[in-house]
Order: sequence, then structure tokens, then C-alpha cells
Amino acid sequence: MKKIVLILALVLVGNSIEIYAQYTVAMAGGTREAINRVYQVDEFIKRFDKGIDYKDDNSYNGTPYNNPSYLPGNIYENNTLLASDVALRYNAIEDEVEVKESLTTPDEDAKVLAKSLEIFVKINGDIFIFAPYQGGVENGGYFQILFEGDNYSLYKKLKKKFIPAKKASTSITKDLPPVFLDRPVYYIVTKKGKYYELPDSNGKKLKVFGNKQNEIKKYVKENRLDLKNEKDLIRVMIYFDNFKNSKE
Repeated sequence: MKKIVLILALVLVGNSIEIYAQYTVAMAGGTREAINRVYQVDEFIKRFDKGIDYKDDNSYNGTPYNNPSYLPGNIYENNTLLASDVALRYNAIEDEVEVKESLTTPDEDAKVLAKSLEIFVKINGDIFIFAPYQGGVENGGYFQILFEGDNYSLYKKLKKKFIPAKKASTSITKDLPPVFLDRPVYYIVTKKGKYYELPDSNGKKLKVFGNKQNEIKKYVKENRLDLKNEKDLIRVMIYFDNFKNSKE
């Protein structure tokens, strides 16, 4: 049987690189077998590049992650299940998927999933793919698929704004801790792989729908939808995708 090799890489804090292999994961059908894996090894995924330790979540507000806790999920290569019931977490600041063998595995054993167009993950039911949306893999990033239609899809880029800590300016004010703020960006993606970023304002969002913007505007008004609301935006995308002549 042809072996599937999944490359998992760790972010280096030092210069040491070591190769590990023979990692056991749950496969489709419930069996477990050893799979050769290549690691760039470090003791832990350490984050100090912004002057804070990501692990110390009491030292900042918000979170650099989509969810601060690891969640159960699966790893796929194309449509082949590579690892099931592993612990996954998406780091939006670093644009990385962190992996542990299980939810009970110590965080010190977490590794970073290699970025590949062929590999995607499901984290607690949410699908994350790596895509070269700016013309190449090196300029690509992870996106969450919110809707996948016959003609168009809706992707979300989970971006974070980082505000550094601020010292109190007077004796009556307090020090302010670092803050991570959610700044998601939504994209309409065509079957040909073109990405159309949706602006912040509802009026500008409607213009992205091209010659169907009047129909979309009417649909939004009749159903009292808010294009800034993610669930409403998904409803609009389903409606837009169903237009017979909405293809490129």
C-alpha cells in the first residue's frame, strides 16, 4: 500500500533542527499505523516576537487564536483522511495550524502543520484550507470556508489586530495590557480561483456582486439582512450562487 507522507514543521526559536519519524495516527477505518513524518524540532512553539508569551493568556486581552483552546479535528490530504481525532488550533497572528496528538497531549508537544495546497483541516467541524490567494504559495494563507457553491464560495480570513501594552501616563491611570482584536476579512471566491475582497461597508459590499447588486440589495432588504452579520452574509451568498447567469 502506498504510504502517505504528511510533513509537519515546527517554528524554530533556535538553530537546531532534528528529524523525527514514525508517528502514529488514527486512520480511516479505525486502524492505527505508523507514518513517516519529518519534523523540524524545537522544545515548544514559543511566541515572544510581540513581547508577550502566548501561553500566558493572563498577560493580554483577547486571543491570537481562533479559539484559545485546542479542539478536536481531522487532517486531510486532498480528500484522504490522514489523521483523525487530533487536537487542532489555528493561530491567526502567525497564520499557522498547531497540532497535538490528542486533547490531553501536553502543549509542549504541539507542532505546526506544514503549509500545503493539498492539506486541509476540519477543526470542530470548521474547514480551514491553505490557498495561494495572492498569486503564489509563499504569499498564501489559511482561510475558513463558510460556504462552497457551484459558482462561488465565501471564505473568511481570520485576521487579528495587535495593540501593544501601554504604560500609565499618570498616577491616576492604569497600565493597559496588550490586546488582540478580531478583524476578519471576507472573500468571494470564483471557481477559477479569483478572490474578491468584501469591503467593510454594506454599500460597497453590494458593488462586488456586479450586475446582480440590485437583486442582492432587494433580497437583503426584503429579508432584513445585515451584510456585516456573518450568518446573513452566508444566506446572501447562497442566494447569489443560485443565479443561473451569475458565473464568470
